[in-house]
Amino acid sequence: MHTQGQTPFTQRSLRITFRLLNNAFGPQGQDTVVLNGLRAIVDMTEAQFPSAQSATLRLYGLQPDLMNRLSLAAPDLDVQNASEVTVETQDGQSITALVFQGGVTLAYADYSGAPDTAFVVQAFSTALPNALVVPPTSFRGAVPASQVLGAVAAKAGLGFVNNGVQTVFQAPYLYGSPGQQLAQCLETHPMRMAIGRGQLTIWPAPQARQGANQTQEQPVTLSAQNGLIGYPSWSAGGLAFRMLFQPQVGFHTLIALQSRYQPAGWGAATSTAAPTGLWRVVQAHHSLHTQQPEGAWFTDIVAQAAS
Repeated sequence: MHTQGQTPFTQRSLRITFRLLNNAFGPQGQDTVVLNGLRAIVDMTEAQFPSAQSATLRLYGLQPDLMNRLSLAAPDLDVQNASEVTVETQDGQSITALVFQGGVTLAYADYSGAPDTAFVVQAFSTALPNALVVPPTSFRGAVPASQVLGAVAAKAGLGFVNNGVQTVFQAPYLYGSPGQQLAQCLETHPMRMAIGRGQLTIWPAPQARQGANQTQEQPVTLSAQNGLIGYPSWSAGGLAFRMLFQPQVGFHTLIALQSRYQPAGWGAATSTAAPTGLWRVVQAHHSLHTQQPEGAWFTDIVAQAAS
């Protein structure tokens, strides 16, 4: 795969880590298995909570005994509520970015293509937050949203990032799993929310931008010279386009798209030869293929004109 300004035939690599707290993978009792340099096909989708981030992995080259141990995770979240997989991009031995972290809902060995056997994993960033049993979250009086949601995120084992939400909760009382508590927050206080890459992130609802109180956001600039593949096109959800994978691009990312082929009436400035439009990502689908010729390493975006 090659676009203008990119170096072709780049070697891609991922590090896949499985973690199981309640049981051990091996006779020595280790609870973590780290896999490097495998041939892998990883497809991930990022969207707004409650959909959040999902991933399907096909991993090749695993030994049968390891696949058997990893396959013990049943698709019953009440049984395997501490089973987790993370996906990280690599440059040599250095980790460059965490691109997925979530609870495993299905894992099995696929022998249909033997001897080219694949280990198949399905995971969701919301699986563990939806399954964990945690105490209620409650506060007296008026409490900033960042304090309430930060407390819920901590109970789910997630980091927390607030991108300008100034909402105040009045004596909140939230119960159930962390996922249920987050849903209760959204019922009373509309905002944008996402769970992905090990953290809970919130943004103001589009109709509730706080103007001067909101941090100035720097868009990711995208053009044919630095990663845009093909041409933007219309989709039912807004503008659709494909780009080379960049780990900083995900749900709600602001993209400054430089292309004469984007619809000018949807937010593109037309005063230059190559107009620039600001677009907000509403869905991102990442396709990462490693250790195979011309493997995919791109992201398909659906975006809407930024307000």
